[in-house]
Amino acid sequence: MIKYSDQLHRIDWQEAAAIFEKAPLGKRQPEQLKQAFEASFAALAAFDGGRLIGMARALCDGQYQAAIYDVVLLPECQGRGIGKEIMRRLRELLPVKNVILYSVPGREGFYAKCGYRRMLTAMAMLNPQMARADELLEDPPDLGPEP
Repeated sequence: MIKYSDQLHRIDWQEAAAIFEKAPLGKRQPEQLKQAFEASFAALAAFDGGRLIGMARALCDGQYQAAIYDVVLLPECQGRGIGKEIMRRLRELLPVKNVILYSVPGREGFYAKCGYRRMLTAMAMLNPQMARADELLEDPPDLGPEP
């Protein structure tokens, strides 16, 4: 039976970092991952028999906007509704209506099934040292000379 918890003290951060690698969402340092989750407005973890299998976190201003980050689930647990339940429960922890999220390319269909839609107005500046940063951004449009 899958159990969900917003209590971070149960998380083994080495195990959490390993899930990010297996997902694959890249390499994360356990201490930095812990700090990011603890600094978030809301976080949720999924456990199967006491074993961490997935998690997600959100930042929120408490009034207008929230952003969901680091949605991760072990590959062998995907396709069973656990990811959708993580998203549903995390969303319930947020007191706002406007919620955006990052999606790994190719996973947009999952988020669409959770009720999210592609935005036309979002833009980003990513750390150029981040793996795949160039793959995640479009080239800027040619706006012509400045007036």
